Amino acid sequence: MKKKTLIQPSVKRKLLVITLLCLLTASALQLYTFGLSGDFFTSWFRMFCVLFMLVATTVLAIVPGVHYIVNKSSELLR
Repeated sequence: MKKKTLIQPSVKRKLLVITLLCLLTASALQLYTFGLSGDFFTSWFRMFCVLFMLVATTVLAIVPGVHYIVNKSSELLR
């Protein structure tokens, strides 16, 4: 019996890349803007979560959705 995967391997790869990029970006922004303050990890984690949600939503939902809509509308106009 074949085991079903919850998340496709291509989506897992995209999520891993998005996570790493957001971690690096959040770290760089936090260190550059505020330095090593007392609440560094709290601010860094919030910045990471915001960046991750923005980028993941854009890459995994908005861009494919717009691509699908444009393809379907171009088929109707032919």
